[in-house]
Amino acid sequence: MEGRFSRFFERILVFSTIVSLMLTATSIFSTVLNNFEVERILIDWFTYVVIIGSGIVFTLVLQIFAIERIKPAMHIVFIFFYIIIMLVLCYMTGKLDAPYVLIVILIIQYFLQVGINELFVFHDKFMLDCEVYEGKELEQYLFHNNLSAIDLTEKIKGQQAIMFAISIAMFMVLVFGKLSKGYFTLITIGLVIIFYLSVLLCCFMLGIFKNDIFYAFLGFKNYVSNGKKIFGAVLMIALISGLSAYFISSDNPIIKISYLDEYKETHTSTKTTTPEIDFLNYPDFQPVTEDYMGNGGKPIWILEVLMQVIKYVAILGIIVGLLYFFIRPFFSRNFRLFWTEGHLFKFFMELWEEILEFIRYVFSKSDKTKEAYSTVQSKKFQETMMDFLKKVKRSKAKVEEIDRLTKQFMRIIDWGQVHGIKYLVNLAPAEYTALIEEKYKDNIANGLVESSHKAGQLFEKALYDKEVLTSEEENTFTSAVKLIINTNI
Repeated sequence: MEGRFSRFFERILVFSTIVSLMLTATSIFSTVLNNFEVERILIDWFTYVVIIGSGIVFTLVLQIFAIERIKPAMHIVFIFFYIIIMLVLCYMTGKLDAPYVLIVILIIQYFLQVGINELFVFHDKFMLDCEVYEGKELEQYLFHNNLSAIDLTEKIKGQQAIMFAISIAMFMVLVFGKLSKGYFTLITIGLVIIFYLSVLLCCFMLGIFKNDIFYAFLGFKNYVSNGKKIFGAVLMIALISGLSAYFISSDNPIIKISYLDEYKETHTSTKTTTPEIDFLNYPDFQPVTEDYMGNGGKPIWILEVLMQVIKYVAILGIIVGLLYFFIRPFFSRNFRLFWTEGHLFKFFMELWEEILEFIRYVFSKSDKTKEAYSTVQSKKFQETMMDFLKKVKRSKAKVEEIDRLTKQFMRIIDWGQVHGIKYLVNLAPAEYTALIEEKYKDNIANGLVESSHKAGQLFEKALYDKEVLTSEEENTFTSAVKLIINTNI
């Protein structure tokens, strides 16, 4: 539950950091961009609703992209079609002026969320690699397999620069908004507080991630026993620091904003005169005619036609390339499997469980929480099976069979993780079910041992035999899986 609390909280930070920044900048400069005299309203309530709604959509989409391991190019495809949807929405709601600023806002907002969210994705990958190891075994594993740790370390360095850059960006927005007499309200002040608090928590997470890497190489993991108390302490420190700064800060700062206003008034009042420039009298050049060029002027029309052909071929090539780039992902195998296998429905079901678990964890009084959900390695098992099928030639029917059985066997691994039976990538399916048999060999009355043996043997038969299992064998395998996962021990 601790891990789920952290992951859910991290995604909230991604949302709150960027959305508060975009809402603050938009509200402050709304008076500058809107022109009420000609009724040209670029920013109104519709813009704010789109920014908040888009922040939620972007957060969910980025999480789906991380789970499905989408290529980086898909970010461009997604934001392109998302903007088209927003343009249609603006047209249907009559907000014809909104797209002039909304397009720029959404592009900046999306890629800022991508930049921050990647840090947490890299951290999830690192924690997933270390999940099944502990102590000396974890230390030796990271000594030989440290790519995820290196990637996370580099991402942390880049994230520090991003946090500093967006903090400066917010400061510049406030300064220029003050100079241009922007629109400041209590809501704006609240958004600024939320932004800097979110940045503070993001920087705090960077420190935790550094410690995760450091202690993991020493063989320790999950050294943070109660993240809820730690986050509460950070919020308390931020509150005390903010109140102290409010009461202790001087009313006579060294650099005043009014100094800039005075500088602006003194320099705009002086009239600048441009010195007169004496232009030289250059001789008039006559255009080169065909008669002047003689025989060399005849092939010019051929060059013109050739240039026109090259231009239109280049334009056509760019159009075809763009169409291929934006449309091809919708015909890929991964996109088809995403919808046919119901990945989106599963994602929202897991998201709902995470929300409920997050709420239970936040409001629970006890520090000792029962791990209701497994931290499984079934995804690694699926990847291992897919890699195996790529190396060997199997028929289409065989590949589909292995895909079905793999999803069923992943449920066994989920069940085993909850009951303390860890899956390692070097274990064959029958070897993993043998661990279940060994652990519960003294309790054979419920049929768990027999079902585990059948599931492991039938899966390996399907994996190595070129012929597909009979319907009876596959039904036996499915029944064995159901009996295992429904067994409460």
